[in-house]
Amino acid sequence: MIFPPPNRNVTIFPEKIDGQYAALHRPMPEGLGQHSIWTATSSDLKSWGNHRLVATPRASGWDDTKVGGGAVPFRVHVDREDGWLAIYHGVTGNPPNYCLGALLLDRHDPSRVRGRSREPILKPEAPYEVEGFFGKVVFTCGALVDGDRVRVYYGAADGVVAVADLSLAEILSGLADP
Repeated sequence: MIFPPPNRNVTIFPEKIDGQYAALHRPMPEGLGQHSIWTATSSDLKSWGNHRLVATPRASGWDDTKVGGGAVPFRVHVDREDGWLAIYHGVTGNPPNYCLGALLLDRHDPSRVRGRSREPILKPEAPYEVEGFFGKVVFTCGALVDGDRVRVYYGAADGVVAVADLSLAEILSGLADP
């Protein structure tokens, strides 16, 4: 365990950022507020600190109830500058509806959001995503990038694992200023 419970959605960046390991995580809100995404850093992968808020639920959006990380973030080049693209889940509604979106994070300070999906990049539509143990859920498990193709592995309705191929260019064009 690298974070004390209760904590979910821990994802470690694939390389050090300015000499430190970095992770996204979601502490449970008891005493902290909303279900939000945070960063933390470590020099040794054992002791974590410098916790900083990254993204919170947005009022009246597709991600207005809670947000959390998923796949390992990956480097992208946008507007003559590198950044990290993190695919996250956002929840809305009652019963809850889990969709996927993207955060473009600063290369040197991943707590700084440079862009965020206006609309979901993947939402539950197929029968195996809508009906199941926990219906209306797509939840990212991993992602691979090959040119413009982002292959997203995801859980659907808490009952199956699926894969979707998305366009990196379309994901990036769907980002809005934070």
